[in-house]
Amino acid sequence: MASQPVEVFFSYAHEDEGLRDRLATQLKALEGEGVIRAWHDRRIVAGQKWGDEIDARLNSADIILLLVSPDFLASDYCRTVEVKRALERDAAGKARVIPVILRPCQWTRTPIGQLQALPKDGKPVTRWDDRDEAFLDVAEGIRLAAESLLPGDGTEEETDNEQEEPFVSVSIPRPPVIGFVARRDERGRDIVGRLKEELAPGRNQPVTLSGPGGIGKTTLAAEAARELLAVYEGWIVWSSADGRADFTLLSLLDDISTQLGRADLRTLAPAVKEEQVRALVAEAPALVVLDNYETITDVEKERVEAWFKSARCSALFTSRHRINETVFVQVSAMSRVEADEFLERLAGQTQDAQIFTAEVRRRVYETAAANPFVMQWVVGQIDEAQEPDAVLKELAQGKGDAAERVFDRSFNLLDDDGRDALLALSLFAPSATREALSAAAGFDDEGRVREAVRNLHRLWLVKLLDAHHRLAVEGLTRSMAASRLSEDPRADEFRRRFVAYFLRYARERREPTPENYDVLEAEKDNLLSAAETAFASEDWGSVTGMAYALAKPPDRVLCVRGYWGEAVRLGEQALQAARFSQDEAGIAGLSHNLAVMYQNRGELAEARRLYGESLETSKRLGDHGLVAITLHQLGWLARQQGEVEEARRLYNESLEIEKGLDNQRGVAFTLHNLAVLAADQGEVEEARRLFGESLEIKKRLGNQAYVATTLHSLAILAEGEGGLGEARRLYNESLEITNRLGDKGNLALIFYNLGGLEEKEGNKAEAARLFRESLSIFERLGSPYAELARRELARVEGEGS
Repeated sequence: MASQPVEVFFSYAHEDEGLRDRLATQLKALEGEGVIRAWHDRRIVAGQKWGDEIDARLNSADIILLLVSPDFLASDYCRTVEVKRALERDAAGKARVIPVILRPCQWTRTPIGQLQALPKDGKPVTRWDDRDEAFLDVAEGIRLAAESLLPGDGTEEETDNEQEEPFVSVSIPRPPVIGFVARRDERGRDIVGRLKEELAPGRNQPVTLSGPGGIGKTTLAAEAARELLAVYEGWIVWSSADGRADFTLLSLLDDISTQLGRADLRTLAPAVKEEQVRALVAEAPALVVLDNYETITDVEKERVEAWFKSARCSALFTSRHRINETVFVQVSAMSRVEADEFLERLAGQTQDAQIFTAEVRRRVYETAAANPFVMQWVVGQIDEAQEPDAVLKELAQGKGDAAERVFDRSFNLLDDDGRDALLALSLFAPSATREALSAAAGFDDEGRVREAVRNLHRLWLVKLLDAHHRLAVEGLTRSMAASRLSEDPRADEFRRRFVAYFLRYARERREPTPENYDVLEAEKDNLLSAAETAFASEDWGSVTGMAYALAKPPDRVLCVRGYWGEAVRLGEQALQAARFSQDEAGIAGLSHNLAVMYQNRGELAEARRLYGESLETSKRLGDHGLVAITLHQLGWLARQQGEVEEARRLYNESLEIEKGLDNQRGVAFTLHNLAVLAADQGEVEEARRLFGESLEIKKRLGNQAYVATTLHSLAILAEGEGGLGEARRLYNESLEITNRLGDKGNLALIFYNLGGLEEKEGNKAEAARLFRESLSIFERLGSPYAELARRELARVEGEGS
């Protein structure tokens, strides 16, 4: 089997893009030869989150190139995130780190210079007489390093227990732009050090990091998590409830599943999901961080805390209030020493650091009540006015506590567009694109949003993310902006524009394509927040519109990408909305859709009840199309419960209606399920005929998900008739489509059947691997097929020993 190319990651300062491009050009030959696959941030496509992609590549790269220059060493992000993670992986033997000295600088005095067996007198590329020759030499060195990492020629003995390192996506927030400032508690203990001690692998205890808004809880938690990454081997989850509509225990479990590489667990029924995610975090020492815990409802807090009591993992909650039965770590106001360092760094980001004298820094500290978040606002105001004394005197005379006084002054310093942008941003979770912000704020051109963001950023009121493509307000800023919005007479107008933008966004991308799934998944939290906002505003039409665009089975994004908890919640909201508005057509359609979701999760009694409600309503309305679909689903339900003749009757009744309506999609779907029934009864030729008719219609309609399902079924038939080559071709064709769509639901069955095929052809090791993979998924799904896969795996492994 051909070896995979070595993954190479570029870490560089954007001032060095031209030099980076010249090196990338020289590496093209190695990519063409399959020696490496090179990656840098220009390869991030629409729908991907910049920070998450960088983190993922840092954790997966085999070779990390540090393109060193003065700008690289001056970059907080390069130095505190990329270099730090690179050196951690190098020390653990999981990646090879290669510095490339682009421009003269004192790199040997940095942590990079501590790498062993590296020359300390490297000549910068810009000092070579011929830079192309320099980059050729660098490329050759990278070739040698890559080839040394490639597997041998296959003569080495391979062991059965060699496994690929699981992909783990860690979404810990990046360090502050000014860099991290160490904090100590009231007894002088280093807070990050204490968190690392309390959260050490194996202790499996919950910890609360508590303090008022803006005091630095998230920054401290993130720093501790980053420093624990190596000892936890990446098995760390970061989940934040900040600004997320209706955050629940299921939201947390979905975050854990996704970040630990087991997104398929999202499709489980709630009770099964709780158990399976509990088992997942027990597989290896794990740490779960839940940020902004105080924003969760009391009911969900009880459920979250009950789940953690039985979970074998460490947990860190950041909260404004103490949580019972947890180790309590208090974050107090910044000390004068801490604040001096913090303010000195902040001043370095301003127009004129010289005006921030020791006396000014003291007054800033006192005015902000030693709260670091509020200090940022004060520094921003002084930087704006260039008159420290005037600003500080005015702030001393305001009403309310320090945070209220300072925020109010910042808000009043903004022009109308700046204020509108800030109010609109409080609706987004966790962040907004500039286009979405412009729509929600009511701006009519890019210039207005650009200028508004510039003013917000100057006053430290907005955070720029993903190379400045996305914007966010967080924590204390969000809560204060949201409070302002609730008092604004135009609040309903802001919410209406927010909902309208995301409803349009969802509808324009509802076609079932991988590209649409990617961009909708990237905006999932905002889309669900818009649905929550519409429901709270009694905008029933927008709620139902969101449900049809996002959660209609089987091919809307929440269903395909496995967010079944969110799909059910949105479906229930939409059904309520239809009832409130006495929309009988909506009641019929939405109760049907919700029934399908419950059926997929194995909750058959609730599914049958909802199908009954849908069928009764659609018959009363004379909606023959929906009657046909519901009869079809009831036939599927009957088959699941072993009622073969009842299933056939219901399918045929549905098929006659679909043909009368000339609904080709419905005809294809029902033909497929009649074929499955025929195959179950041993009627092979009839099954093949029905599958063939169904496949032709599906291909004409261009629905790839349905095509993949029928190809899989035809493969099973071919294998049963002894056509192993044809079966393999059909399985692989179905698998390719399923993977491309990101639909995890059918993978287990395909793997299981491919395992049987490999065994028939004498490839027992490959058969065992495929049975093992299918068993893993079946177990997580709570599927009755798990026991069958387990028996097949045990038999094949027993015969092979």
